[in-house]
Amino acid sequence: MIGEDTSLTEAEREYLEETVETLRSDVFVGDLDQDHFRALDENRESAADWQEFVSRAGDAGLLGISVPEEYNGGGLGVVETVLAEQALGYAGTIVHACQVSLTQHIGRTLYEHGSDHVRDTYLKPLLDGEVVLAQAFTEPSSGTDMAHLDTSARREGEEWVLNGEKRFVDFARYGDLFVVPARTGGEAGDRDGLSILLVEGDADGLSIEMDLSDWHGFRGTGAAWIRFDDVHVPAENVVGDPGAAWSYLTNELNLEHLTIARYCLGAAERALEIAANYTDNRIVNERPLSRYQAVNHGIADAATKLDAAYLLNTRAARLLDEGGLSAGRMEGAMAKAFGNDAAHEVADTAMQVMGGVGTTTLYPVERIQRDVRAGRFLGGASEVMRSIVQHDAYDELRDDAFAGEYVGAELDGTPWVEQR
Repeated sequence: MIGEDTSLTEAEREYLEETVETLRSDVFVGDLDQDHFRALDENRESAADWQEFVSRAGDAGLLGISVPEEYNGGGLGVVETVLAEQALGYAGTIVHACQVSLTQHIGRTLYEHGSDHVRDTYLKPLLDGEVVLAQAFTEPSSGTDMAHLDTSARREGEEWVLNGEKRFVDFARYGDLFVVPARTGGEAGDRDGLSILLVEGDADGLSIEMDLSDWHGFRGTGAAWIRFDDVHVPAENVVGDPGAAWSYLTNELNLEHLTIARYCLGAAERALEIAANYTDNRIVNERPLSRYQAVNHGIADAATKLDAAYLLNTRAARLLDEGGLSAGRMEGAMAKAFGNDAAHEVADTAMQVMGGVGTTTLYPVERIQRDVRAGRFLGGASEVMRSIVQHDAYDELRDDAFAGEYVGAELDGTPWVEQR
């Protein structure tokens, strides 16, 4: 936040500041310093890197922040969750924030719907920093359209036998645990019949088919296209009731929308800070670049969009704290669409006002600009978010007193309530 943040309490502002300091002093040091950031961007990461990171994040209390402490969570709320994600994007990279984000929304899902076996065997170690998590949602033929998943599982005794393919699976090469939605009943297009299966990373029949890590940005996760070929999953590794996962998934996405937008905004804020300081010190024709209106208006617009995006995000987070993960669907979609588009615009403006040097690796701005571009489709594209918003906004805006029969026939009367 560039201006005064009246949406946060004093305790929440302190939490954000303390989290940034913890990340800088305890997490992103030694083997996980700036050289590590560059290694991630060049896809030179390792399983050891990610194991070390989740261990440090667990020690710092950043995993599963809204899950009760008895399951190794933070025992806090969704507001603190998004603030921690902002801090990760700001002090680290959005790739680090992504891995932690998985523990937030998946951790909350495992807590709310998982059995004692799921909570004890998977949730507690996950939130203790012992597990690198992978979320295998997207398929070659479906992304947002979860009702048309091709991946399926059939019941055989005390196991489910899983078959199918998933792609764009971040942390596929390093995942100790894969969270896999699959159809276990019903027909294609049905909301009923979807289940969430927990698949261990060394399961027989789980294979990597194609490396997908060399992206425009958002590198370093070992992303891949994976296949499940008769993977046997214990029946007790189904989260909640078999066939009832539609609501689990949609509620989880409500939280994921906020974490993705927030960590991209945190990264964009860092880029904007660098650009503001650079233009304040770069002298052109005997005056700083920051004195040129074309430059400082760009900074002004970027700061305004950043603050607006933060405020939308915090509002939606409070709604989830008050009403649970099923609350605030429209507000969360607003926060994600506006927030991720704003993060990309802010980072791009930062690079633009810095000029050519902003495109070099001398500053992290060019990496941030590439990284946050992914946020516009991660967890649901901006266009999908707008479709959610328009649907709910029409419901909110619709007025039964509006005399629709006069639309196109205004000579006979006006449809406006105030004029009738």
